[in-house]
Amino acid sequence: MKLLIILMDGIKVIKRARMNKENLEKIFNDDLGSSYFPQLAEEYIKEGDYELAKKVCNTGLLLNPSNNDGKFILAKVEMIHGNGKVAEGLLKEIISEDSLYINAMRLLVMHYNSKSIKQVEMIKMVHQILDLLPDDEFASEILKSSKKTKKPIKRRASKKTKKVASKPKRIQRVAPEPENNKIDIDPKMATLTFVDILIKQKQFEQAGNVLKMVAKNKAIARASIQQRDTKIKRELAKEK
Repeated sequence: MKLLIILMDGIKVIKRARMNKENLEKIFNDDLGSSYFPQLAEEYIKEGDYELAKKVCNTGLLLNPSNNDGKFILAKVEMIHGNGKVAEGLLKEIISEDSLYINAMRLLVMHYNSKSIKQVEMIKMVHQILDLLPDDEFASEILKSSKKTKKPIKRRASKKTKKVASKPKRIQRVAPEPENNKIDIDPKMATLTFVDILIKQKQFEQAGNVLKMVAKNKAIARASIQQRDTKIKRELAKEK
């Protein structure tokens, strides 16, 4: 099963390598329901044109509603726009139709983990990934970090505890929020999609930190990284 998944991923990479944006645009213009529309939308995402990517996905899915790759790209766009519930619905739909769609599972886990929501459901999804790919580093790291962050169970005070004289109430000071909303990012979650989400949320310093992690991946186009780096630096300069 693991070998089959790897081979399928390899075939997808080969197909994508043979198609550039101009060819994809021509195919899409000639046939709006072409199965290549998710690849075209992904090219627009790399360029930061999320609205055009969304239009391509919506058009393609209207004519080719069973295309899970199109739903996956659309889920990424919706997540970037902050529409987590819409993205979650699309990802669950994909997984229900294709139980081997690992990338949809990973993106859903990333969403739950970054928002600290639905942790039980998230762990079930992590185990589902590991059942298919036992050596998956992303799922393994999420599982390790979830075990570390489990809160200790609070024990009830003994009934024999002596009552302590109440002290005069002090004015409680609210602890200041962390500077720039800094959060710990697992390197396995460092993707261009996550960078785009942080930019959309105006967390530019954090987006820059994640982008540095992404830049270590030589498989990602330098132009895509440079484009986001320029935008982040421009926004940070405005804040000074």
